[in-house]
Amino acid sequence: MSFLKQLLTPFVEFEDDKNKAQENKPAVASPTPAPSVPASAAPVVTPTPTPNENAQHPLITGSSTPVPTINQTPTYSPGGTLVGSLPEHEQYFERLIDEANAKNPLFQGTDFKEFVDSKVDIDDIQDEALKYKMAFNVLKSTGLTKEKLLSTGQEYLNIIGRDLNTFQSAHAQQYLKEVRQKEQVIQKKAEELQALTQKMNALKAEINQLTQEIDLTKDQLNTTKNSFLLAGEKKQKEIETELQKIAQYF
Repeated sequence: MSFLKQLLTPFVEFEDDKNKAQENKPAVASPTPAPSVPASAAPVVTPTPTPNENAQHPLITGSSTPVPTINQTPTYSPGGTLVGSLPEHEQYFERLIDEANAKNPLFQGTDFKEFVDSKVDIDDIQDEALKYKMAFNVLKSTGLTKEKLLSTGQEYLNIIGRDLNTFQSAHAQQYLKEVRQKEQVIQKKAEELQALTQKMNALKAEINQLTQEIDLTKDQLNTTKNSFLLAGEKKQKEIETELQKIAQYF
């Protein structure tokens, strides 16, 4: 049984404990309203860092703790928009929050994360407002205040925001390296192909012209040859005829 559930057991009956309870069930205590915090006390959003060309992100540049690969095909809407994030990316941010909670001194003790996690233990309570107030009132005994709840929640937002900016900067560099450079190579080769195409078309035109000239020359040469042979054969026949008549008459 979790810490919060142990604290709440005297005040609320959980669904999974109903069959175990026998008698003397305690009544549910009325939650104490949480103290209000002036608007001026709200934490200020930390400006996100400006993207830079040296940004590194574990999902792009590598990490000592690699993100597990989950085989899932992305789902897109009919318009081509990604419908939902991939599980491995959702798990990345869960680990990001867990690591910050465990290592960052700002999150020592009970804070926003423990508060959110604690509400899972009282899911049997259907009234959302009551659930929030009850979880907060119980965790006040561990030192949680509304100011700390809001400030740590805002700092978790800032951590995610900074990570998103770092990812986008690293991704932009990866895109430049792996996509833009190849696009430039494609552009160069396309220009080379265009030049070769123009050269090929010019060569085809030259070949067609030469072919026509060859055909014309061949016709002329063949005509000359055939005419000459015909003329020679004709002259031979004339001489043979004369020789035959001379032999006949003399």
